[in-house]
Amino acid sequence: MANKKNGYGKLTRREFLKAAGLAAAGGILSTCAPTPTPTPAAPATPVPGTPVPRVEGATPEERALNGIKALKAAGKIKDGDTFVILHHSGQRNNIVPALEEWNRLTGLNFVSAEEGLEANIYTKVMNEAVTRTGSYDIFLTFVNWIADMAEAGLIVDQTEWWEKYDPEVDHGPSAYVPPIDRFTSLYKGRRYAMGADNDTFSMFYRKDLMEDPDEQKRFEDRFGRKLEVPKTWEEFDQWVAFFDRPDQGIRGVHMYAERYFAYTGWAARFISRGGAYFDDNMDPLITSEEGVTALEEMVRLIQNHAWPDAVTGDWSVAYTRFPEGSVFCAWAWPSLGKWAQDPKTSKIVGKVGAMEIPGTMHDGELIRAVPHVVGWSFSISRYSKSPEACYCFIQWFCGPKTGLDAIARVGTLDIFRQPWFNEAKMKEAYGEVFLPVLLANSKNAFPDISLRGANEYLDKLNLHLQQAFAGQKKPEQALKDAADEWQKITDRLGRLGQIEAWRQERKNYPEPIQRLWQKKGIFKD
Repeated sequence: MANKKNGYGKLTRREFLKAAGLAAAGGILSTCAPTPTPTPAAPATPVPGTPVPRVEGATPEERALNGIKALKAAGKIKDGDTFVILHHSGQRNNIVPALEEWNRLTGLNFVSAEEGLEANIYTKVMNEAVTRTGSYDIFLTFVNWIADMAEAGLIVDQTEWWEKYDPEVDHGPSAYVPPIDRFTSLYKGRRYAMGADNDTFSMFYRKDLMEDPDEQKRFEDRFGRKLEVPKTWEEFDQWVAFFDRPDQGIRGVHMYAERYFAYTGWAARFISRGGAYFDDNMDPLITSEEGVTALEEMVRLIQNHAWPDAVTGDWSVAYTRFPEGSVFCAWAWPSLGKWAQDPKTSKIVGKVGAMEIPGTMHDGELIRAVPHVVGWSFSISRYSKSPEACYCFIQWFCGPKTGLDAIARVGTLDIFRQPWFNEAKMKEAYGEVFLPVLLANSKNAFPDISLRGANEYLDKLNLHLQQAFAGQKKPEQALKDAADEWQKITDRLGRLGQIEAWRQERKNYPEPIQRLWQKKGIFKD
């Protein structure tokens, strides 16, 4: 998530989404995406289906370093060779110290190329699909750009290298938190990237108000039950209404209802009800009862218990409203909790609680669905001087030991390997109380739409959802209009290709959600 842990006063996510949406709608993406996959001068990866030799080494980092030694011995790279990593400026503190260590260990010259605006990264990446200059060897980009880059023929399929070097992403004691191990890297069932971040949404609240005996008594008198952190969305709505005190300058909630992230709160309810974005033929399912009911609930919540800038502001409003104490609870990226606990930016230090995202009950089972919004992954340019050497670096960087040190440093990349949640470095970085909550939410995380044209699908959805939140459209009409837009996007990009990608993408959702879909008959497998 952009600028999550530093530079909050200069956040650029709104500009990014505006620019990226325009690009998807008719600019660079429409130019690049249909381009047939180009053939590089030499094969970038082993031929699929052939036996893959395994590299020796006890850890992912050791195997990566051994891979560099082998590439040198084969004359494919040499000391001093330069490789360029394009990334966001907020990741400098995560990446640059690691680059210095990597270069010392390998004799290579991996260097950083920073961009302060995420939209510029997208633009440069997709331009590279046309110009093929090889100016950048590695891209650290949003997860939901992977499909666009793959379809443009820009990035290499890493699947065989995963087999050869074993990054220990989806197995072993140091594995990523599932399902983050899947959706941060997969497109059409192949590994086109390696996840380096965790942008699972998190909910924070005023624990001082929750612990107030007078508040507890008033709540129990009103609702006939104890004041506790809500588990279901129905309980959540009552909770928010109870703590909504506009006459005291505090509203019940801040959840996104603006132009670029309006879908997040709606999607959490929709998916937890058993909703799915599309059926197996890529026909939208968002106008279903699950979709309409979820939006009706969200509209009531926002219109009755939130400040107007939930609709009119941008994503950074949460980083002002909650820390200043003008809302009882708010959700955003994990960094909001750190922002609210920093005396430099917050008036509620020591008063912040974190909670698991609520869900929906289905025959006695609580199904939670937590949006994983954007997130950063490493992909490798097809036009790099040595794509395999680049792969070795990203495996080393994301490894259990190197990654622990890199991600614990202040920067925009968040914790993603399971054992790190018990490490002292991470407890110091995130707070010992918050880490178990983030782990639980991460296990229930579902991906952004990550199909080709993902920015455009989300942009059209947000446009109509914001109109519903603003009272300009009825919820049912807003979703119908969004569904009509989605059909046009799918037909323009090619329905058959999108069908294949969606059937693979939905396999990356948490297992309880997939079981619920099967039970409701939405999907058969």
